[in-house]
Amino acid sequence: MAETATAGGKYSTTAAHPWIAELLLRLLGAALQILATWAVVHALTPEEAGVYFRGFVIALGLSTLLRGKYEIYLAQHIIGRRAITTGIPNGVLLIQIARRMLLRSSLLCAVLLVVMADLDIQAPQLQTLLQTYLPFVLAIPCVSLSSLLGEALRAANRTLGIVVAAYAVNLSMLLAVVLAPSEASLALYSWAFLLGSLVSAGVAAALAWRAFPVARGEGYSLPICRAELQGVDSRELIGLARGLLLWGPLCVLAVWAPPIQMAQYAVAARTALIVDIFLPALNLTGSRETLMATQPVQAPRRLLLRQLAAALVYSSAFVVPLLLLAPATLALYGKPYDAQLTVYALLLGVQWANGVGRPAMRYAVVEWNARRIGVTVGSGAVAVVLICALGVTAYGALAAAAASLIGALIVNGRAIGMAVSSDYRAPIDT
Repeated sequence: MAETATAGGKYSTTAAHPWIAELLLRLLGAALQILATWAVVHALTPEEAGVYFRGFVIALGLSTLLRGKYEIYLAQHIIGRRAITTGIPNGVLLIQIARRMLLRSSLLCAVLLVVMADLDIQAPQLQTLLQTYLPFVLAIPCVSLSSLLGEALRAANRTLGIVVAAYAVNLSMLLAVVLAPSEASLALYSWAFLLGSLVSAGVAAALAWRAFPVARGEGYSLPICRAELQGVDSRELIGLARGLLLWGPLCVLAVWAPPIQMAQYAVAARTALIVDIFLPALNLTGSRETLMATQPVQAPRRLLLRQLAAALVYSSAFVVPLLLLAPATLALYGKPYDAQLTVYALLLGVQWANGVGRPAMRYAVVEWNARRIGVTVGSGAVAVVLICALGVTAYGALAAAAASLIGALIVNGRAIGMAVSSDYRAPIDT
């Protein structure tokens, strides 16, 4: 079992490939993301696509709320290399937390299935809609697991694994479009999402096992002390606020906006996510040598400032060309999706803010000032939900995109402010 998140570079997903191979894998991930989106919006009407992408909000949004506290605690443990001080290997902690998170998500899934069964009887007019959303509800545990493992890999700067695990969902969407008969119901595409989520969870589990190897049976037999579990639970509110910050605007849009607005936002958001496929590959938060170290390497604040400056340069250099190519990019999807240039630009701004603030966010996780972080995340969550709720009726997808950008600026800006104003000597790879 690896003693630290970054110990044993031979297990690193990124290190297993030459940089050319890694680039090709990331290019394939971006191509699948765009191609799957293009295929779905051409196979479905805008209204049907909006209903379909609302299912994504059910699965992805609820899973984010469920796993928030676990992801935060795991990130602290991995980035801060706390396996050394706690005596709990990262793989063991990951297994124990994943079990608890799976139980939590499975219970919510069961409750939603009971509610859907009752609605199926009480409101027969909703039967078609319920059939469409049933696979998304069933996918909640799978999405929760793959996302939790993906964030653990991200904390260890092994982001290629996240890209590879996402292949499955996009491939399943493509196969559904290719194989579905012309008269196929929307539920067929939903079941394809469930299948892709199952495969993605399996791939993520394999990659996490490789990154954080654990002796057979050790992860289940070695108990986690009560203090550690209480530490996880103490992050519940911050985890929920983080979930609202990330998915609150989209939930408001899904409930109160017409399906076509949901479809337009989803197309822009999925396209903007290609930034997150490539930008982490630059590894702005640490060199390969420090990632392989077995002890935390301390560095002065000036190194963090250099990392922030590099993040600003690289994020801007990557996002600005995408902004210039925005009209041509959205034109690939045709009408009515090519009309949402402003929405796409705002969502690229979200990715830019996240890229610039990544070194500071990792610093904040290690330093962990619960009160300041709670105020920042909580106020950001309230702000984005209110902004979207007040503007969604008049502006639709534009209100959700603007709220998301404001939330990203609030959180990342505050994290940068905390980092540059502190004398804390952060680990060099944070």
